[in-house]
Amino acid sequence: MHRLMVAAALSALSAASLVTVPAFAQSAQSAFPPAAYETEMVRAERRHHPRQHHGVRRKRHKKPERSENLQAIAVKQGYKKVSDLVQFPNFFPGLGIIYVKPDTLPLGPFLCFDRQKRLVATVYMVPIKDIDDHKTFDAAARAFAPKVDHTTMYFNAGHPGVDMPHYHIVLWHVSKDEEKRVAQ
Repeated sequence: MHRLMVAAALSALSAASLVTVPAFAQSAQSAFPPAAYETEMVRAERRHHPRQHHGVRRKRHKKPERSENLQAIAVKQGYKKVSDLVQFPNFFPGLGIIYVKPDTLPLGPFLCFDRQKRLVATVYMVPIKDIDDHKTFDAAARAFAPKVDHTTMYFNAGHPGVDMPHYHIVLWHVSKDEEKRVAQ
């Protein structure tokens, strides 16, 4: 019963006696093709005339190809496994397989890879003494690092390789859901 009442109300609203079209639109209305035809014309136009850039072209950074092994690139650039440098597990839960250039210690950057050799995070380990001394840090961006999805910062009392109290500043290159790739 309720559906019948709604249908009757809708049909009454769409009746020609209630719909008024302004005078300027009445004359132009018949000049335009139907909406479906317009859409097909626009699609055809796009196929035959690619988008123009109006002379403005942005320089795009070269993204690494999916087949490139970022871990191998890091090794070629002088990064070493932290587990080869100090007493440290090969795979550290929460960060993964960690690489660093020994001459950049203690700050880093430390590159963290999952077991499939995909870069998941870049970590900087900032000593509390340097923070207390109001030291300025200039973190060099890695050319092969993908975009940053989110950032985490937490305290660490010290561990092999960086035994002084410090903060980990983790730049995650994967989503929070994908962090689980290095959880275990």
